[in-house]
Amino acid sequence: MSAGRIRWRAVAWAVATVLAQPAMAQEPAAPAGEGPEAEPSWRLSGSGEAWVYGTRNSVLSTSLLNPGNRVAALPRDLDLLDIRLNGRAEHGPLALVGSARLTSQRSLTELAARPDRRDSDDTQQVLQAFARYRQGEGVLTVGRELLSWGPANFRSPSNPFYFDAGRTNPLASTPGVDVLRYTGQVAPGWRVGGGYVLSTSQITPATDLGHSSWLKIDNQGEAHLASLVLSQQRGGATFVGGFAQWTPDDAWLLYGEVGSNRQPGQLQVAGPGNGPLYRWQQPAPRSTDALLGASYTLESGHVLIGEWLHSGGGYSEAGQGAYWAQAGRANTLATQNPALGYASLGQALGQAPRLLGRDYLWLGLQSNPQESGLYWRAEYSTQLADHSGQLLLYGEKNFWRQLSGFVVLSRTVGGVQTEFGSLVRSRLTVGVKLFVF
Repeated sequence: MSAGRIRWRAVAWAVATVLAQPAMAQEPAAPAGEGPEAEPSWRLSGSGEAWVYGTRNSVLSTSLLNPGNRVAALPRDLDLLDIRLNGRAEHGPLALVGSARLTSQRSLTELAARPDRRDSDDTQQVLQAFARYRQGEGVLTVGRELLSWGPANFRSPSNPFYFDAGRTNPLASTPGVDVLRYTGQVAPGWRVGGGYVLSTSQITPATDLGHSSWLKIDNQGEAHLASLVLSQQRGGATFVGGFAQWTPDDAWLLYGEVGSNRQPGQLQVAGPGNGPLYRWQQPAPRSTDALLGASYTLESGHVLIGEWLHSGGGYSEAGQGAYWAQAGRANTLATQNPALGYASLGQALGQAPRLLGRDYLWLGLQSNPQESGLYWRAEYSTQLADHSGQLLLYGEKNFWRQLSGFVVLSRTVGGVQTEFGSLVRSRLTVGVKLFVF
């Protein structure tokens, strides 16, 4: 079957689901004469959105890690149809929740000394699909669920499964993990939750954290929430983390997160010589990530946020210098021995730490989230060692109840031997959201 036929079948299925949902969501009428003691019916609700947008990337042809775009093959132009469906059914203590995403993507990639490459990709993804049953103070959940927690935006050190939950990406649609969990209250202000994660295969970039047992202990008061998190993957290292947040008044929120873990591996920068430029060490040494943050809500409703993150798994300033020096050698080697040179650059790109450095600052300013007509946010992320960064601006305007337009602009700061400035100079996305129901 052709890709085009598969794509339009997926779109037709999504549109049919969207059109059928309002009728499904209506509460069935009670039979005439039915008394108040009748068995309550299912309560159905749902939402459906179609996003259509295009992105233009300014890819650096002079990139040290990606010369001529031969290694990463980043698209210059990207057009996307993104359909997002959400449904919920409730009957007494039982709730069934599901969300799906269907995308149809077209891209144009410019490659040095080769013809431009045009690609298409059509995907259907179940983001969440779980059943939840409440019995008194206890909640049992089974299925695919977004298992995120903590107040941080830039990264979430207290979560073993979602270090980056996509909170700084306005277009993100983060999928869940396959989990069986139970949460219950054990004393006033104290809750204990735990369970078993079977698979994390849906997370992008790919992670292998399935077959993990975890425990989360929460203590909540009038102005604070504190949590301890433990996780143990079968055959892996133990994760220990937690977070705490405190609201001294209506305007301020102060918080912190921490996590200690061993990553599956670490890219080692080899010393001078004729051997490999990089080596992969398994497993990585244990490292600790910590974040401190604060947010302040102005009288206008605008919110100011600041976060500092220390990533123990990143390179020191000297380690980053060695990493870039070897990348320069691999870049030169690629002109003499392309197979070996580009393989080393691919290793430097694909196996680099999830954050290249150790210390980061993230600043955010957003409009009043209660104002639905116009929403905007501005963010700046910077690595404190190499002083590179990225500015992101997002604006969304609601034209009428079922249609909004949005713009995302990002611009990187830093040279080719810096984390944020190494691959892309800028990115512009323009699109619309159609709220079907």
